[in-house]
Amino acid sequence: MGHHITAIILKGDFDKIKAADFDLIAKGLGFELTLFHVDHYYSAYWQHKLESSGQLEISNVDNFLFPSEIALAEIMRKVSHNKDPEYAIIQTEYFGGKGKQHANVFKGYLNIDKNISTINQALRYLGVTAVSNIDEFETVGLDKIRQQPDFLDKYIDLAEENGK
Repeated sequence: MGHHITAIILKGDFDKIKAADFDLIAKGLGFELTLFHVDHYYSAYWQHKLESSGQLEISNVDNFLFPSEIALAEIMRKVSHNKDPEYAIIQTEYFGGKGKQHANVFKGYLNIDKNISTINQALRYLGVTAVSNIDEFETVGLDKIRQQPDFLDKYIDLAEENGK
């Protein structure tokens, strides 16, 4: 079975109503972390809708279609209760135990450590401590979230309608 997700993991409290305004569906992970599924089409759509320009500084993505639009930072600032929210953008692409994953960690608009490239490194930075014989990825239950939710499919058409 495959594992294909792209998401933002936000540290700290957030405004549920504002999150809903951006079509973000929250999944609590413990450790004061919340996962919001996103993808490149989602970020391209919101980049257009918010009339934003520019890209986040992304490192170590190894040819993934990794969402990097500045709109993601703007959305996190609007939904988070923190002025400069800490969050990770993560992506997995696995099938049959083979594949890749990537992560970048941000504080506001700033990529805070360009050496962070794995999801476990990002989770450790955000405060996750692995338990027993499992890593941070499993500790927060990411191993059980195997694919993107269907609601994101609408962003393919919305992004294409806006020429993104």
